[in-house]
Amino acid sequence: MTVEELIKHLNRLPADTRVLVEGYENGYDDIVGLQNLEVFQYKTAQEWDGEYKTTGVQSGFRDKETFPVVVIQGRRGHLR
Repeated sequence: MTVEELIKHLNRLPADTRVLVEGYENGYDDIVGLQNLEVFQYKTAQEWDGEYKTTGVQSGFRDKETFPVVVIQGRRGHLR
């Protein structure tokens, strides 16, 4: 989903509609922030993996072509 697509969808909703993200294991959490990242599509992701990864020494992926994204962060997202 792009920013444009998200804005179009959100513009259809009442301005006071709360926006949530999925919780750690179940339920939903409030949004606590946005994070700008550079990622690449991880084409061999397992069911439990995300579809995108960051590059770098710690990730083991250094020479991948990346693109900018914004990540909507929930209160417990760091636990995933």
